[in-house]
Amino acid sequence: MRNIGLYIHVPFCKKKCYYCDFVSYENVDDDMVFAYFSALENELMFYKENYEIEIDTIYIGGGTPSFVPAKYILKLLEFIYSNFKVKSTCEISIEANPESITMEKLKSYREAGINRLSVGIQSLNDAELRAIGRIHDSEVALKILSRVPLYFENFSVDVIIGLPYQTFESFSQTLNTLLKFSPPHLSIYSLKIEEGTPLFERYEEYKSLLPSEDEERRMFWWARDRLSEVGLYHYEISNFAKKGFECKHNLKYWNCDEYIGVGCAAHSFFEDCRYYNTSNIKEYTNKIKENCLAVEGKELISSEESEKEFIILGLRKIEGFSLDEFRERFGIEFERKYKSQIEKLKKYGLIDINGRIKLTERGIDLANLVWQEFV
Repeated sequence: MRNIGLYIHVPFCKKKCYYCDFVSYENVDDDMVFAYFSALENELMFYKENYEIEIDTIYIGGGTPSFVPAKYILKLLEFIYSNFKVKSTCEISIEANPESITMEKLKSYREAGINRLSVGIQSLNDAELRAIGRIHDSEVALKILSRVPLYFENFSVDVIIGLPYQTFESFSQTLNTLLKFSPPHLSIYSLKIEEGTPLFERYEEYKSLLPSEDEERRMFWWARDRLSEVGLYHYEISNFAKKGFECKHNLKYWNCDEYIGVGCAAHSFFEDCRYYNTSNIKEYTNKIKENCLAVEGKELISSEESEKEFIILGLRKIEGFSLDEFRERFGIEFERKYKSQIEKLKKYGLIDINGRIKLTERGIDLANLVWQEFV
């Protein structure tokens, strides 16, 4: 029996944020939500009937999973527990936004076995929140943050740097305020302006309001030091946690472990294959009705591709990866095969290598350049 991480995509939101390029649908009716969650159960049945698996992490992402009535989440988890072997130590995470969290939902999630909450705060500055189309304000966020620890010891908070109107002072105020709630996990993402999003269309309007790249990096490195002071260590490029509170599910991605994704647009890595479902929700529900799967693309990962992914994802981790593990996985010596890349990256001070290979602080700032050397 193999251990598997399970990702569940819930593609529903009250309103999409201006920067969001994830597959999600605004303000859908209850019939569509009901049909979608029924399809999730049918898709999961395919794996129950065809594989012997034990689930050791579950991550419910979106979209905004907390937007849908809690009854759907609870029924789905009950279905999973009834039909699969779930480890007693299973980490079960759900993403939530402040405007859709209630005390009743927090209580229901906890009683259903969810033991980790990931809260999308992004900022505690109202001008910054409005600029990126968030529908909560700082007052709502602070109210929710005061309640989350009543139900969840393990919770994470997301913030974004590089926002319109953001300054070093406004960001430091956001972070210091968040730390008053003692989150055991915190993620800091840089704003990405993706083509096809409202923020991309408004780029000219917002361009002069964005902090400079130097200012953004100043925010990041100050935050790293500030988080270290309160016991949150830097364990992945964008992620910080107290010891024992690292996100086990996301570590599966960075360690190149197997996981199954169910739902519209969900991705999987299973039996040396990467595959993904259709991103059209109606097509997804119709295909599941017909044959239990809605796979749109599938790729058998060659040993060479697997090797590259292991390097790139492994270098996202602050501790990097072990050269012994690389040799055991792929039967080759990393330092011999990648001698020229190592020499070049060490020359520019981008990597350290001593039994493990990892990014330096300069390498973290220029991570894309490091990864390109191995692609």
